[in-house]
Amino acid sequence: MGGADSYLAVYAGLGAQVAAGNSYGLRGGLNHIGIVVDDLDAVEARVKAQGYEPVNHADYEPGRRFYFREENGIEIEVVS
Repeated sequence: MGGADSYLAVYAGLGAQVAAGNSYGLRGGLNHIGIVVDDLDAVEARVKAQGYEPVNHADYEPGRRFYFREENGIEIEVVS
């Protein structure tokens, strides 16, 4: 749910709680942070320049996206 420049995605995993290394299975844990941008390609270039590795490129509602993990292991979703 959200608006034109931000949204909140709620995820309920199936099964039992798992180790903290898997944010899609950890109940009560932070899954990821999403950021909406105007120019996905420019932001991806900046992410790479900072030494992060963009992964999981996709194109589905609400738009094109990629993910990366920051230095604390938090997954960041960047979507246009």
